[in-house]
Amino acid sequence: MPELPEVETMVRGLRPALEGMLIRDIQVLDPFLLEGCTTADIERQGRGAKVARVDRRGKWVVIHLDRGRGLIVIQPRMTGGFWLVTPERQDHVRLTFLIDGPRDTIWFCDTRRLGKIAWYPDEKAASVAFGKSHGPDALEITQEDLFARLSKTTRAIKPTLMDQKVLAGIGNIYADEVLFRSRIHPTRPATTITAEEVARLHAAIGSILREAILAEGSSFDAGYRTVLGLEGGFLATNAMYGRGGQPCPECGKAVEKTRIAGLVGRPTHFCANCQPLTPPKPSRKKSQKA
Repeated sequence: MPELPEVETMVRGLRPALEGMLIRDIQVLDPFLLEGCTTADIERQGRGAKVARVDRRGKWVVIHLDRGRGLIVIQPRMTGGFWLVTPERQDHVRLTFLIDGPRDTIWFCDTRRLGKIAWYPDEKAASVAFGKSHGPDALEITQEDLFARLSKTTRAIKPTLMDQKVLAGIGNIYADEVLFRSRIHPTRPATTITAEEVARLHAAIGSILREAILAEGSSFDAGYRTVLGLEGGFLATNAMYGRGGQPCPECGKAVEKTRIAGLVGRPTHFCANCQPLTPPKPSRKKSQKA
């Protein structure tokens, strides 16, 4: 479940515990999660290295090691997360860092074993891997680039926003919130989104994701907790996701809950009054940079 705000929250929590610290030992407890590397690669390169910095790329947590030891990249995916306190379920621990620092142990846990752990020799190799499956970061994409990418597909706008090759970081929860704030129906074909609507969409992406980061993400089940084991607070104040049948905060009409093509098993929440399906009449014009 972790989307961009949850992964950014993980990174912000990890930085004071990891950056500048010596990794005394690193232990891969579940090699099933490894991708393109071996247990020996991770443990040999990580053991005795200092952590230069901790970054996020899309939904990836990127741990930069010093002295040319490369990068450890962890994708939490649906049920992965980091713990700075003793995890509730030790049988879900997949990777541990033993640190010379204020926190002597950092755990990476993954309930359903859907996450991925990789090691890359340098930033170029990591960038190549990221570029094969990801578009620009959702907080960095320009309005002009977003317009161009939406113009290339006739898919519905919601699954398009959730396609990591279009832009990286948006999942089901935040797609509902972004589309509501920009007043766009989730099933509108992406090619029908006007330049004016793209401007609203671009602004909504930035504002919603930043608000969610400040709230430390969203916890609708046990799949996501902060590094201190706490729930994220965004779903206490959001407008659409999880609020089917409740009044729309703008117009008072009931929020609709449905399922749309391309999003098997994931519900969609929207306000039919505030997000009309019929596209506006003005013809599309070339988007201007924000």
